[in-house]
Amino acid sequence: MSITPKQLLCNFDLVLSGFFLCTTVLVVIVNVALRYLSLGGIFWAEEVATTAFIWSVFIGSAAAYRYKMHIGIDFVSRFGPEPVKALIAVVIDCLMLVINGYIVYLSILFINANKLKTTPVLNIPSLYVNLALTVGFALMIIYALNFLYRDIRRLIDSLKG
Repeated sequence: MSITPKQLLCNFDLVLSGFFLCTTVLVVIVNVALRYLSLGGIFWAEEVATTAFIWSVFIGSAAAYRYKMHIGIDFVSRFGPEPVKALIAVVIDCLMLVINGYIVYLSILFINANKLKTTPVLNIPSLYVNLALTVGFALMIIYALNFLYRDIRRLIDSLKG
């Protein structure tokens, strides 16, 4: 099966999260193997693995939200007749927009407060680590907007018919 560029772009969050997860696993395995063979560990392995894991978690959580894999959100929107379900879904979407927007705002404040800080081993600006928060929750805002549009249409359709 071949993968088209359109499929890669449509699933960019999954590809990026998978890339960072693979990077984490690979760096940890190589570091453990080198230590096991008494060749000494890689001095930067922990920092790279931690940073890659952070990116994987936040991008992956956005992808999980896109596929409605957060069980609490899906569970609440299954009660009642169709118009009530649609209304609950719209309310949840609005709450997700507000919460994720606030987290993006806080993450920007966090980045600004730590803009001069660097990572201890590689001396990389901490912006590149902390930006995972902003990117992950900004993706969740985009997905929440998409869900809100879809659920408002579903609400209108359920009220008509």
